[in-house]
Amino acid sequence: MKRIGVIDIGSNSVRVMLAEIEDSGYFRIIDELKEPVRISQDLLEADEISEDTFNIILSTLRSFKSLCTGSGASKIFTVATDALRTCKNGKSIITKISEMLDINIEILSNEDEIYYNYLSVKNTTYTENSLLVEVSGVNTYFAWIKGGNMIKSTTIPLGSLNLSYNFNLNDRIIHEDYENALEEVTNTLSSIEWLKTENFDNIIGIGTAFRTLGKIDQRRKRYPLFLTHNYTFNDFDLSEIHNGLKSKDFKQRLRVEGISPDVGDIIVGATLIIKVLCKNLNITDLEICGRGIREGIIFDYITRNYAPIDDILDYSIQGIMETLHVNIEHAKHVYDITKRLFEQMEPLHHLNSSYNKIVKTASLLHDCGISIKYYNHHKHSFYVILNSYMNGLTHKELLMSALTAAYHRNNSYTIPLPQFCSILNKLDATSVEKIGILLRIAEGLDRSLEGAVKDVNVDIANKEIKLTVFSSIPLELEIRQALRSKDKFYEIYHKTLTIENIIK
Repeated sequence: MKRIGVIDIGSNSVRVMLAEIEDSGYFRIIDELKEPVRISQDLLEADEISEDTFNIILSTLRSFKSLCTGSGASKIFTVATDALRTCKNGKSIITKISEMLDINIEILSNEDEIYYNYLSVKNTTYTENSLLVEVSGVNTYFAWIKGGNMIKSTTIPLGSLNLSYNFNLNDRIIHEDYENALEEVTNTLSSIEWLKTENFDNIIGIGTAFRTLGKIDQRRKRYPLFLTHNYTFNDFDLSEIHNGLKSKDFKQRLRVEGISPDVGDIIVGATLIIKVLCKNLNITDLEICGRGIREGIIFDYITRNYAPIDDILDYSIQGIMETLHVNIEHAKHVYDITKRLFEQMEPLHHLNSSYNKIVKTASLLHDCGISIKYYNHHKHSFYVILNSYMNGLTHKELLMSALTAAYHRNNSYTIPLPQFCSILNKLDATSVEKIGILLRIAEGLDRSLEGAVKDVNVDIANKEIKLTVFSSIPLELEIRQALRSKDKFYEIYHKTLTIENIIK
């Protein structure tokens, strides 16, 4: 296991991320810090970074380096994006920082930034045909991702900060300024020919602008989960938020739930770019990727020093199991049994393969709550799954996985549907129960942790479900444990459960 740090000097802020990488290549974030530094603000008024801003950058980098080294980081990646790349005195600033702090700063090109963002999306989100968008301070980046590959990419010199300040969108907005900004965005976007030739499924947004939009939308909808990654909303939500923000001055925007003080003056410019993009390309669905350049750099490091990530969900689950010291053999055995039961009982539960990720996640992580405490660990498993660094699941799939895992104990656990009614409906809750009771039976069939069950066969009769369990040793204890679920099984499936053990 090793620790690495990533420091990102951006247009509007300097950020540090500290990650712990397991020997398997799984990483988790153990610390993160952000310091607002408006480098691009200097570039609007001149073409170089002021002495005051330089001192803030220097002080911030000194503290961030100490954070990394004090936490045991064996390697620190420090990168700078568009602001330091384009300013007149950027090279001299980098030289001074290198001499004073012994920090090697890599200047990323536009292509580098897009590539690292692409790696973050590729390794955390399942995509078919999506447009990746990041609105930074002075640029907006685009990448066409199809089948997991980046097909094309480009950059336009319009961002949240320069658009907002050049067209007076930072405070109270007058109609003429807004129309001029709208025309500038429309004309600039229309110059990108390849954007007009493809029908994208959705926009995957990266960066502060999209994360802020997600937070605003979650607060106004009273969304029950405080998760940014994979949060989805639509173009109508975007228009409502944008229209509300542009009608307010700076101080009024700061009172909008979800907006931090360092983006209140530039959020209208950012949302205008996204709004015009959706309208021009007829895109209705937007999804937020909560990862970005820093995670992309870590994924690049992992690929070069460990192994490529074959499946993002398997990568997440395996890493969580290792980190929380889950009994992996037991978890895999319970998953195998649950999967067999789920597949063979499809004529009764009528749940198709779209639920496979829920079955896998809930089964493999059903005992992860033991890392907190054994007693009531099913409830802890719910919390851990819901708040883990999980990739490859929608919020609905993540919530259903957590609820299914919480259902695995033989007790009177009740799904808290009213709390999550904006995400789940009664049919979803019924699906959780149908899968959860199978997980409960599978847990019972491996209660001695011997992995003795070799196969399971399901016979569906008019009034009865008969499970034939094949093993090399008698399974009296396991069958008794599994049959503790028979009353709940009857309540859900309306059939009697019987279990027969065949030794061979």
